[in-house]
Amino acid sequence: MSSQIGAITSINAIIGKAFQQPKGDFADSLNSRYTVSLLAVSAGLLLSSHFWGEPITCWTPAQFTKTWTDFVDRYCYVHGTYFVPLEDQLSFDEDERQKVPISYYQWVPYVLACQALFYYLPSFIWSLMSKSTGFDLTGAIRYVDRFWHQVRDSESTLDGRVGQFEKRAAAYLWDGIRLARRKKGEQMSFHYLFYTVFQAGNAWIQWLWLNSLLQSTTYTFWGPGIVSDLFTGNDWQVTGHFPRITHCDFTRRRPASVQLDTVLCVLTLNIYYEKLMIFLWFWMLFVAVMSTINAIAWCLSLCVASRARASISRFFYAHGKHGKQERFFKLLGKDGLFVMQQITVNVGDLPSSYLTLAMQNVIEDWDEHDSNDDGNFIPKTK
Repeated sequence: MSSQIGAITSINAIIGKAFQQPKGDFADSLNSRYTVSLLAVSAGLLLSSHFWGEPITCWTPAQFTKTWTDFVDRYCYVHGTYFVPLEDQLSFDEDERQKVPISYYQWVPYVLACQALFYYLPSFIWSLMSKSTGFDLTGAIRYVDRFWHQVRDSESTLDGRVGQFEKRAAAYLWDGIRLARRKKGEQMSFHYLFYTVFQAGNAWIQWLWLNSLLQSTTYTFWGPGIVSDLFTGNDWQVTGHFPRITHCDFTRRRPASVQLDTVLCVLTLNIYYEKLMIFLWFWMLFVAVMSTINAIAWCLSLCVASRARASISRFFYAHGKHGKQERFFKLLGKDGLFVMQQITVNVGDLPSSYLTLAMQNVIEDWDEHDSNDDGNFIPKTK
């Protein structure tokens, strides 16, 4: 277990470095980092067991040679098996006998690998949309983060830290925001709104896909049902969920005859599938719920101006700055507010509070001296 957690942590770091994405909020991390890592590691371990282990072992008649036994194992693995309780009599009707097929067994590693890609897809699409806005949000977040570590060690006073942010980080951000606004308009907040909704919808689709893969004749949503079965003592021999022993039919051709044989097969990996799938069912449900809550929260924050402003205004109050900020927020605009919110999420409240004060100073100075040179100048209200 510790080795799997270590592998997840390593893959998590690789994802962050390879795709150069900021960590994002909690829902972003759940989807594009932790869930992707969990599914990728699980798929890799299971796939190695399928290729280099013995995922299925069938009990063949004594007269079968090793070649025949190996053939039956491979045939039943590829063709699939079906579950009939050992105390029940096998029906002569093929449809009746195979009414509980075990069709998921050989596909689980591939499905988990595909789901890992799908969980990363929203983040990848957001990175493309973010670049199309003309503002390098990822680069800005990294720049502020690195700059904060320098300022934190060299300055210890409020005025000193705000002054350092004002000279470099705030000026850098304000120039980038104005340039992107002039070239592309205000698109970032709308794109991110689409991303959060898409991420939540994708999380629900992945959860439903997992549920449909492990379809049950007993439960529609089988996670709680199987957990209940485990607590009440109804194991796989009764319910048929993740059976360890199944049946497989195959035919042997002889001159002028075709003989049908049925063998018992042991599905060793179902011991692990049961625990893994129950965990993934509840984990994906948790991710879907958190992604939905996150999407609703961002919709409110980006669509209701007062909520977006409140998330930044608190920094003024925290440092005892109680003046009016209407002009500051008007000049900053929707995308500027969004950039500040993203920096807060990724870098933290303390550096964001210094940056906010510095941004106000930079914007006020620009408004007083340089605003006539900007294509998006907002006239002062009298």
